[in-house]
Amino acid sequence: MRTLIKKKTDVILLLICMGFYLFFPLYDGPVWCVDSASYASMHITREPLYPVFLWIFRSIFGEEAYLMPVALVQSLIAGYAAWRLAVTVREETEGSLPMAVLAMGFQFGVTFLCRFVANRGSAYTGSIMTEGLGLSLYLLFILRLYRYVTGEKGRDLAATACLALLLVNLRKQMLITLCLMAAVFVLYNLLKDRRIKKLLFLSVLTVGLLFLSRLTDRLYNYCVRGAWIEHSGNSMGLLCTLIYTSSEEDAGLFREEELRRMYQEIHEQAWQQGLNIAFAPEGWEGLSTHYADSYDAIGYGIINPVVQGVIREGREVTEVEEARLYDGYCSAMAQALISQEKGDLLRVYGANTLKGFINSIARVHPVLNPFALSAYGLYLSLYIFLSRKKKGQRDRALAFAEVVMGGIIINALVVGAMIFCQPRYMIYSMGLFYGALSLLVYDCIISVRKGMVQAWEKGY
Repeated sequence: MRTLIKKKTDVILLLICMGFYLFFPLYDGPVWCVDSASYASMHITREPLYPVFLWIFRSIFGEEAYLMPVALVQSLIAGYAAWRLAVTVREETEGSLPMAVLAMGFQFGVTFLCRFVANRGSAYTGSIMTEGLGLSLYLLFILRLYRYVTGEKGRDLAATACLALLLVNLRKQMLITLCLMAAVFVLYNLLKDRRIKKLLFLSVLTVGLLFLSRLTDRLYNYCVRGAWIEHSGNSMGLLCTLIYTSSEEDAGLFREEELRRMYQEIHEQAWQQGLNIAFAPEGWEGLSTHYADSYDAIGYGIINPVVQGVIREGREVTEVEEARLYDGYCSAMAQALISQEKGDLLRVYGANTLKGFINSIARVHPVLNPFALSAYGLYLSLYIFLSRKKKGQRDRALAFAEVVMGGIIINALVVGAMIFCQPRYMIYSMGLFYGALSLLVYDCIISVRKGMVQAWEKGY
């Protein structure tokens, strides 16, 4: 009887999840965004997975009709991921339906806030952008990594590895999945248990996934362009930040005259437009906002025209040749500018990373900043309390809290070093954070209640 009720409940939860996420593409339709064209056209600067994903639907449904099926499938995947989270939480709380619904509700809440409160005009799952797939795949990745940590089953490790590979091929930011895998494997196989051979195997697996992702990137470009290359533009992000924190004197860091002239032109234009750290307002919030506003203006408004102008001057180049030259120039300038004085660079990194941590669970705002700090403090306090209560035990709530928080920390640190921490780069763990927090609260209540019962029984 219990099994039948459980199956019926699972079906109902699945229908609720599917209905919630399908509402958005049916309400908004598929939403074409600023970056959508570059994915649909398989631009050389894009990672392979999403362009191929769109190409498959375009091949099946045709150029005029493929966007709606894309939005519907993305929404179905999101519904499945939210349902898997609800089922996982229910299993880990001895069948607690309220806890399952709560975890599911947090995922719904993030989507609702992004669509209606942030005034985006669409849910990410209905948009033609990598987040349409990435948010769901990341949630499934976290769940599988957590299940592997607690159960150590080969199928969970295989699923974790496959999801990580998909995510890295979706957007380069998702290299954080490999970093998180490495951190979790070290935590559980070195710091908690001395299993060196197993750690060695898992380390080889993680490094292998990194090389495999580079291989699939090259294979994709070989199939599309006939060139054995990775996607272009990897150095431009770092260069934007280095230009933002650079000074006129940094021209002396360049040995090659051509690179020096390019840098001087880029820096002069950035300075004239107020796109340098020298023009940033006081305080970390003002600095992080000015940096965010300057980032794309430097990259797309200045670096690209200057570098592409040098490449195209007096010669005709193919797309692949231009991409190779562009990456070479950007990489060389970044390598030279990395030797600049680190004070401003560290200030930008600190302010940007702090913004990343806040945007991971809330939104940078005078009212929400203290809330985010309090939420992190509560999370840490409950984690420490449970760790002391269950010392030496591999507790499921603690493991889930570690995996989720590990993802937030690594994402904030990595994104903070490479690009401005706008919400769409940071919200991958937002719903998971509050789900993990609710599990910590639940476990603390259960633990305290058991302690009170034991004390009562000893007293009598």
